[in-house]
Formats: sequence, structure tokens, C-alpha cells
Amino acid sequence: MSVIVRPATNDDLAVCLRMSGACTTEHVWQLIQREEEEQIAVTLSDVRLPRPMPAEYPRTPQQIREVWKSSDAMLVAAEEDGTPCGFVDLCAEPWHGIVWAKNVIVDAPFRWRGIGSALIGAANRWTQERRLGALMVEAPSQNWPAICFFRKLGFTFCGFNDRYYSNQIALFFMRRAK
Repeated sequence: MSVIVRPATNDDLAVCLRMSGACTTEHVWQLIQREEEEQIAVTLSDVRLPRPMPAEYPRTPQQIREVWKSSDAMLVAAEEDGTPCGFVDLCAEPWHGIVWAKNVIVDAPFRWRGIGSALIGAANRWTQERRLGALMVEAPSQNWPAICFFRKLGFTFCGFNDRYYSNQIALFFMRRAK
């Protein structure tokens, strides 16, 4: 399958909002936090689940629409006929030298075909064109496939927020623009 990554158009929005960011996972990253007198210890552990578990996407279509409105760029991966099959939104923070990709979604029927890698590659080029040093992504601790995907592409864990999503822990990963 040949895929083209291009800037999103207004016509792409409705198609992208119907895409599923949900997945099935067999692992989660479990957070354990301990506080003692002069020390805070945080441990993230890979925990294998007893059976596969559905993991919902942490944002609603309305929340994704709001991110689109405030993004600096939206890139869509499209099939040869122009139909979107994935997207990424990009928010530049020049004062930090980074670009945030808040949503990286490949619709379920199109996963494992290189589309996510093409989207991240285009996001990396967009980051370089603006002379910013790094690309940041996020994933819920329950989305093991996304975590593995980002790590495979060279992203390294750089933080978490247990109140970022309403019901999941957000993990943050960074990769130098190269």
C-alpha cells in the first residue's frame, strides 16, 4: 500500500474524527510512587496482563477537534485515492525548542503497514524545518502498542503525568529531530 503524507484539509476533519485510536493491549506500565522524608521515588514497571484488555483512546472526537483548532499543523496519511487513514497534529513550542504531537492516530484497519512511521517521519521533517530540536509524543500507560511503536522509532521516556488524562496516566517520550 502506498501512502502519502500531506497537510490536512478541512474536508479531512470528519474522516479523521471517525478514526479509532483504541487498541488491545497485553501489557501496561504500572506507576508506583513512594514518598519518604526527603525522597520521592517513582517506579514504572512493565506488567503483563492475564489476558488482552481493550484500551480506549484518552480523547473524545470533540477534544481532538479542539486540539486541531490550536495546532500549528495537521498532517494526514492518505491512501492513493486521497482517503485519510491516519493523522498527527503538531504544536510548536519554540521557547522550549520542541514540537508536541498530541494525537498520533492510525485507523485500526491500516495499522502495521508503515503509516505511523510515515507520519512520524513527516512530523520530524516539519520539526527540522522550523529548526526545533525535538519531537515530543504522548501515550496512555495502557496503550502498550503505542509505547512500543514510539520506542522502536527512537523516542525515549522523559516523564509522566497521572492527572493529564481523566482516567489514565500519560507517558511522555522525546526524540531529537534528526
